[in-house]
Amino acid sequence: MKNKMLRWIFFVFLGCSFIACENEPLEGEFIVDDGSEGAFTAVVDGETFSASTTSAQMNDGALIISGIDGGGNVVALTFGAVGECTYDLSSINSFGVFATSATPDNPFSSVGISGGSGSATIIDFNVNGQTVSGAFSFNGIREVTDGNGNTSTEVVVITEGIFNSIPFEVISGEPTTVSCDEINGGGGSGGDPVLEDPEDSFYALVDGEEFVDISFVSEVIVVGGENVIKVLATNDIGAKVEFFIPESLGVGTFEMQPIFDGATLVGSYSDGETSENLTSNPGTITFTEFSEITGKLNATFSFTATDPLGSDPTVVEITQGEFNIDYKPDSGTAENVFIATIDGEDYVPTSIDITKQPINGVFAVNLTTQNADTNQGVSLSFPLDIEVGSYAMAPFQETGNEKVGIYNPNIGSSILFKSDENGTLTINSYQYSNGVVVGSFSYVASDPLDNDMTTYEVIGSFVITIP
Repeated sequence: MKNKMLRWIFFVFLGCSFIACENEPLEGEFIVDDGSEGAFTAVVDGETFSASTTSAQMNDGALIISGIDGGGNVVALTFGAVGECTYDLSSINSFGVFATSATPDNPFSSVGISGGSGSATIIDFNVNGQTVSGAFSFNGIREVTDGNGNTSTEVVVITEGIFNSIPFEVISGEPTTVSCDEINGGGGSGGDPVLEDPEDSFYALVDGEEFVDISFVSEVIVVGGENVIKVLATNDIGAKVEFFIPESLGVGTFEMQPIFDGATLVGSYSDGETSENLTSNPGTITFTEFSEITGKLNATFSFTATDPLGSDPTVVEITQGEFNIDYKPDSGTAENVFIATIDGEDYVPTSIDITKQPINGVFAVNLTTQNADTNQGVSLSFPLDIEVGSYAMAPFQETGNEKVGIYNPNIGSSILFKSDENGTLTINSYQYSNGVVVGSFSYVASDPLDNDMTTYEVIGSFVITIP
């Protein structure tokens, strides 16, 4: 019933767009690649879409924009309210559709309850001149039924969409705008949420007493040709808790050693009154975040500090330790890298695209990759404010907090195979200040609508910089 209702809504919507378009042809030479006034262009499944006719109408605060190409295919956008904001095109209030001339009554839709997704930005809304400009991209979904009554799902991928200075007609009401907070359910999109990296911090108990540091620093030293991270906390009397950490370690739990040789992980303590360093024997440290790319270290630790040479009988217990530090504060952004396998076969994307979109007031990150040679696509989405850790995945974005993986085995002529709750997305490191995310994923992609029982094992990792 839900799909029938949506199809009816889109049919009426597109019907209105066709009628309006017939009365508003573009005049003069039409240029599609220079942002010329009246341009409405996009890339539809890798092919250029260039509207020869456009239409825009405003009716009681809602705006409909559409373009028809020379073959009669339509790309259309509806905005339930208007502001110079970024829109979630998976909502029922604001969405995108694509209809082919062959099947105008069964368009592809970006509405989330049908499995679609996307975003659009109104960059300029000129009330006095009655023109509107913006950009968009979306994945459209539709159901089709064959001659035997079997239903399947098809997808269209629309990217690089622009509409520039499209004149709009006011059918009823006034051409007023509303705030981005109102449009996006209180989350706003006039700007991204402010994400701040935690301050460097250190905590430990030394024989049951808190070690209150006045200095907590790090540096990278080279020992035997290998990078070693030196982390040092000092208190007001000169006592020190120190670590030598091989940069090659990574996330996990590791045993500490008593003697440092450049390749070993060692913790030490000195009381500030003698020159002796008591070293870890035994001791463990767990890194929950460790990245050579972002330089972020987050760890918990404990160790027994003793004289590694056995000449000093002093024993000191270091317990309940934890620290967070950025040992590369000037690490900067990173080149986007995406590596994956599909059923054990290498998937190497030829393009990587990262966008943000608001969903019910929550900003989500969309990581979209395609291999133009094999016509495959792998995508991930997760909330912008995600923290380091491992998360169960889901097949759809509904609240904006879901972690979703999508595999498209044949872009333009295949259904979308998606992750479920058994899949895992792991964020290994996240530098909020520059948007660098290091992560990995593993899921079995299946058709959530059960029209196709094929499954694909998707495993991979990524390093991205969120714009």
